[in-house]
Amino acid sequence: MKQLWLKWKRRWLPYLIAYSAKYAMRLLIRTCRIHVHGIDTFIACAKQSPCILMLWHDKLVVVPEIMNRFTSNLVFTAVISKSRDGDPLAILTNSYSIGRVLRVGHHTRHKALSHMINILKGEKGIILITPDGPRGPRHVIKPGVAVAARESSTKIFSFSWKAKSFWQLNTWDKMQIPKPFTTLNVTFGQAVMLPESDKSSLEQDIRILQDYLD
Repeated sequence: MKQLWLKWKRRWLPYLIAYSAKYAMRLLIRTCRIHVHGIDTFIACAKQSPCILMLWHDKLVVVPEIMNRFTSNLVFTAVISKSRDGDPLAILTNSYSIGRVLRVGHHTRHKALSHMINILKGEKGIILITPDGPRGPRHVIKPGVAVAARESSTKIFSFSWKAKSFWQLNTWDKMQIPKPFTTLNVTFGQAVMLPESDKSSLEQDIRILQDYLD
């Protein structure tokens, strides 16, 4: 009996979590009044060439529904940790026709980074990344996104949202979830590119992205 429970937990529980979260968030978002800013510029750039869309981990919860509703003619690849915690999110992302997943294992980050750079160099599409995920520190950019942007000469956009009322979870990232019937202001920031100068260091690149996303 215990073996059956463990097998069910490992195989099917992530699907239950993913699809429950998907349809709960879809229902919640439909009750909200949504204002989207900066999306026309973002879509125009994303149609022409690959780009990076980055956001803090605490703002992640609304992204699939917002992207599905307002950018349904684009394809995005979400960078997700290869862990049990990341399994439901990967399943949820793949459940959307516009969603793709790049799993990142703890010991294979360099391979994942190379894959991400190849995607940005060779395809039209969006790499979606939370540069402070999957375990923090909160609102501190890790170097991978800067390396990928520099190596691929890719434009970077920020994504954020504010709600008049929301729940804030007691998690490492202080995850935010908008409350039903609130007003949701979603912002796609202006494009930024890292300086082309060879003198720019990785620390400087990270500082630029940190200031931009802050």
